[in-house]
Amino acid sequence: MKLLTSVLTVLCIAFALTCQAADTAPKKKKAPAKKPAAEAPKAPGKIEAIAKTLTPSQNTKLLALLNEGEEAALVAIPGVGETRAAAIKKARPFKNVTEVAKVDGVGEGTFAEMVAYAKAGFPKSEAKPEEPKGEAKKKTEPKKTTPKKKK
Repeated sequence: MKLLTSVLTVLCIAFALTCQAADTAPKKKKAPAKKPAAEAPKAPGKIEAIAKTLTPSQNTKLLALLNEGEEAALVAIPGVGETRAAAIKKARPFKNVTEVAKVDGVGEGTFAEMVAYAKAGFPKSEAKPEEPKGEAKKKTEPKKTTPKKKK
């Protein structure tokens, strides 16, 4: 019985020492969790305020245009050229219209133009057809006539 008590005492002391050593051991710091790329920070306040001026219908149409529009439809938006249209297409899909402001080359000003375009009902641009290069437009001048003298 004395042997059993001695063994249990030794085991208890050993267990206590290992627990104490584990508590005093330096703990590893966890690396901060990285945010997934899709979970970007919210758009700045001005962008949000501009977006809130859209009606739900305008918001839906603008979002559809940004997510599904062809390059010609994107270029029709004021402030968006071929380069920005390509950047918008590359950044798709957008969950809301404010995310387009995070695209390279699209800032607060361009976003404001997009919203104004949506509020105007997505008007078709009245682009004039270009003349073929190298051909000058022929000007037709009226024939010069000399007035007849009265007798």
